[in-house]
Amino acid sequence: MTAAAPRAALADALALLGRRDFTEAALRERLLTRDHDEASVEHAVAKCVGYGYIDDHAWGLARATELFRRRPLGRAALLHDLRRYGLTPTMAEQVADEAYAGHGGERAVLADALQRWVAGKGTPADWRSIRSCSGHLQRRGFAAGDIQAALSPWLDELAAGG
Repeated sequence: MTAAAPRAALADALALLGRRDFTEAALRERLLTRDHDEASVEHAVAKCVGYGYIDDHAWGLARATELFRRRPLGRAALLHDLRRYGLTPTMAEQVADEAYAGHGGERAVLADALQRWVAGKGTPADWRSIRSCSGHLQRRGFAAGDIQAALSPWLDELAAGG
């Protein structure tokens, strides 16, 4: 490692962060793909964290908010997404708890997802549409019990023969 290597890695890190936000893990991975040695990358990432340019918690909250705006997700899908971008499992859980609290809780996010499905497909009127809606919500990472509770008005109506 030459004396210029850590400066070059830091310069690349700052250039990358000037374009968009990164998690520590994502920035580390990107710098390694640019052929910087590990020591230089660690130095650059540590400097960026020290300067406050990288904040995994804030990044995770921003990511969750954007995901909820675009298409509401259940806890399982949100945690998967956050870990995919390099948040530790503990950090991902903390971010998910805070993100759901900021959006009225997991059931409120599920209600939003259900409302969007109904707006696009119509009110579930038969068993097939209930299964379709349930499958859609499961693929979005919502828990089966929560989905059943959200769909219960239509399930009860169908079970009663209405």
